[in-house]
Amino acid sequence: MKENENEKKENTDITKDKEKEKEVSADAQKEATDYDFIREQIRERPINRKKLVQRFIIAAGMALVFGLVACLTFFFLEPKLSKWLSGDEDMELKIVELPENTVEEEEYQAQIIQEDEEPEQLVIETPIDQMSLTDEDMVSANQAEENVSQNTVPEPPSEQPRDDLQPQIVYEQVPLELEDYRQLYRKLYALSREVAKSLVTVTAEPDAEDWLSSSDASEYQTIGVIVGENGYEMLILADSDNLAGAENINVRFVNGSRGKLTQKAIDTDTGLGIYAIPLSSIDKTTMDSVTWATLGSSYSSSILGNAVMAVGNPLGVSSICYGAVTSASKLVTMRDASYQLLTTDIYGSENASGVIVNIRGQIAGIICQRHNDAGMENMIYAYGISSIRKLIENLSNGKERAWLGLEIGEILPETALDLNIPQGVYIDQVEMDSPALEAGLAKGDIIQKIGDIPVSSVNDYMNVLQSLEPGTEIKIDYARPSGAEYKSMEINITLGKRDE
Repeated sequence: MKENENEKKENTDITKDKEKEKEVSADAQKEATDYDFIREQIRERPINRKKLVQRFIIAAGMALVFGLVACLTFFFLEPKLSKWLSGDEDMELKIVELPENTVEEEEYQAQIIQEDEEPEQLVIETPIDQMSLTDEDMVSANQAEENVSQNTVPEPPSEQPRDDLQPQIVYEQVPLELEDYRQLYRKLYALSREVAKSLVTVTAEPDAEDWLSSSDASEYQTIGVIVGENGYEMLILADSDNLAGAENINVRFVNGSRGKLTQKAIDTDTGLGIYAIPLSSIDKTTMDSVTWATLGSSYSSSILGNAVMAVGNPLGVSSICYGAVTSASKLVTMRDASYQLLTTDIYGSENASGVIVNIRGQIAGIICQRHNDAGMENMIYAYGISSIRKLIENLSNGKERAWLGLEIGEILPETALDLNIPQGVYIDQVEMDSPALEAGLAKGDIIQKIGDIPVSSVNDYMNVLQSLEPGTEIKIDYARPSGAEYKSMEINITLGKRDE
């Protein structure tokens, strides 16, 4: 009886549990139904590739326009901003001029002529096998003074003047001593130290990989020349071959102080460039220790065979070499220009840099080894300073140079006479896509006039062209070969802008 009651009780409990589960499930379903209105189903939006490409093109175009505007703004405003930040906003740039020392050169030539007109001194040389370095063979100062007194012509008494007596000059042989030889070189060295005040060491900062792979530090270094200042910057002339592509260019002055240079202008034909450093960034001690370079003349007749020094890095490192100019008539023909090339008997490095200096401390040439003859790679060559003077001025002043597009040469007088060639300069090459080619000038034509100015030499041609601005229309009178004769012609040409 009890067992039946227990079973009934258990069944009742199970039934109650099932009913509770049903009630809970029903409540859950009802609750879920109540929140159906806020349920969200996320579906992927299809990609519109056409619109995506359009948006990318628009964004890239806007970025390009913004970059161009920023570059142009920086290009035009950077000089003004630099002046404003440095406190030099009211400063105007001065025109850099490099006058040629013609007056001093003429005086020096007159001095040489006067010295040459004096009677030569008779010198009796002692045979080499009889020479020694003992003091017994040297003439003492006392003995020299005694010889002078013995060879001096006595003056007539004042109370008996004689008009027929003429002053006589007595020359005496004074032997040179080894000390004189040493003193001569000491003076040359002292002169080179004075010249070094106008020189600086310019170094390019190479990439880390280039620096590690290079075994020669001189590949990134050259000697610069302080040519002047424009009121805001110090201007330095240097060969750009070892500095090309460098992001940072450093300068070291003669007193050891350093600074950063910026590139102003480069002439790709000669490789010469002008670099600048703000005057405000140079301390007073450095300014007091440097000097502007003194430029001499390389067209003087006294340059050939004269003693010179190579100062700077003629051996690839800081060094000084002595020698003489062996040739001053070589020319290097380039686009619309031809420059004088000085050769010397100085043996140096293929990577030499620096200046050629005459014995008066004037710069006669800028060392450049890119035009050396075959087999003469180690001989020191230099651009004659007189031929590049105008180029330095144009680069220093940022002047745009006119472009005609001709390589020209001079006609030897003997050739002109024998072949009946008109006076002028002949066209050796015509550059492609140049104003000269478009106007119809050709190889072999002889230019006789540019405008109203006669052209009879390379210097005449260069001087006329360097005085003109890009966009100027000029008339050229020239002669063209026609059989055995030359036909006179003229043409109008608009000068282009020379790309550096």
